[in-house]
Amino acid sequence: MEATEMAEYKASDEVGDLEHVECAGRDSVDKAVESAVKDWVDRLTEPAVKDSVDRLAEPVVKDSADRLAEPVVKDSVDWLAEPVVKDSVDQLAESAIKDRVEGVLDASEGRGVFKNVLFATMALEFGQGLQRGIFNNFVVEAVGINPAELGFVQGVREIPGLLTAPLAMLSRYFSENVYAGLCIITAAAGLLLHIGVSGVPMLLFATLVLSFGFHLFYPVQSSMIMKSCSPEERATRMGQLNSGAAASSLAAFAMVLMLSRAGGRTNYNLIHLVAGVSALLGGIMVLGRKTGTAGKPGTVIDFNIKYMSYYVLTFLGGARRHVNATFAGYLLVETYRTPVSTMVVLSAVSSLIAIFTRPVIGKIIDKWGEQRSLVFNYSMVAALFCCYAVVNVPLLLYLIYVLDTGLVGFDVAITTHLGKIAPKEVLSAEYAMGSTINHISGIAVPMIGGLVWDVVGAGAVFLGGAVIALMSMLYSRNLDQKERMALGA
Repeated sequence: MEATEMAEYKASDEVGDLEHVECAGRDSVDKAVESAVKDWVDRLTEPAVKDSVDRLAEPVVKDSADRLAEPVVKDSVDWLAEPVVKDSVDQLAESAIKDRVEGVLDASEGRGVFKNVLFATMALEFGQGLQRGIFNNFVVEAVGINPAELGFVQGVREIPGLLTAPLAMLSRYFSENVYAGLCIITAAAGLLLHIGVSGVPMLLFATLVLSFGFHLFYPVQSSMIMKSCSPEERATRMGQLNSGAAASSLAAFAMVLMLSRAGGRTNYNLIHLVAGVSALLGGIMVLGRKTGTAGKPGTVIDFNIKYMSYYVLTFLGGARRHVNATFAGYLLVETYRTPVSTMVVLSAVSSLIAIFTRPVIGKIIDKWGEQRSLVFNYSMVAALFCCYAVVNVPLLLYLIYVLDTGLVGFDVAITTHLGKIAPKEVLSAEYAMGSTINHISGIAVPMIGGLVWDVVGAGAVFLGGAVIALMSMLYSRNLDQKERMALGA
């Protein structure tokens, strides 16, 4: 019995153990399943929850950060930018005020420079007018020159004109006003040297010194005028300058006429002394006044293809001018036997007309522009040259002569044309180059024209001049386009 009970008790214990094991297994399985399900649910829901939380939190966090950062960033930017902006504004304001003040000062100084150059030019022209007025009588009566020697002297006189460009390199060593003053003083020395002339060699030397002086002065004179005034008044200023020069020449002519009629032998030494002193005063005047240009002019030998229109117009203008200067007066004297007194009156009338018309012509050029002005001018010149060839009535030829001489004033348009297309720092160099080119035609035209006159006749010379005028007119017709091309527009 006891054995049976013991067996039952053991069996009961084993069953309990089995139940305990079963219960433990069931708990383990439940825990494992629960953990697996939980992990699976977490994996599925975590991205969705995270995205939802991010979407909900992002604007809140961003707005909070913006609210916190905005005043800080703004203060930082303001702190950094304030001095920069302030400095920029101050610099702009200072520059504007400075430009305005300098503009006023430049305008006032420009007027002073113009007046100074005008008076110096008038003093030089008065001296040269005295010398020109007595030249023919002086070389015959005092020097005893023959026609061949006279032609040689006049040819030598033009050599400095050909050398204007290379000799203008000397201006690199002087300020512009000093260089101009030295040129006028050199011309004054040439006039004074005529006092001691007793033969052809001394006459040649005095003529060369005088020629070097005024040939080197005129390019820098044009440069100073172009720099001293605004673009819209340049032609007007050049017209006023030419008018003043014509007035000085007329005054010199009147003085020579008065002295020649005073009776007795003309005192050539006294007239040359007055001429030299007049030019000397002009040189001292411009020498003592600065032009306001900074530094020294950078004048060098310069042939720039951009300014080809100026070179061409200068060459053609020189040819046209020398047809008038060399052959128009000679036609009246040689063909129509015009007396000296009549030629003197014609020269006086031409100078008197120039005094009043040159400023008007300058204003016309400023108003019309260079293209229209030159087309009109050369159309008129071509017609007048044709009249020289076909008209044989002296009174009409006198009128043509005066009109032709008056139209020379339109040459100012060539000068102002360069002022439009070239910067100020190269004007002196380009005007010097233009003077050299002008003298190439100035020497060639009289020589060729003289040969044509001897072989064919006077009419052919003036018809050739008309052709030159027509070529100039045709070339000037698209001058505005040439200006734009030169400026790179």
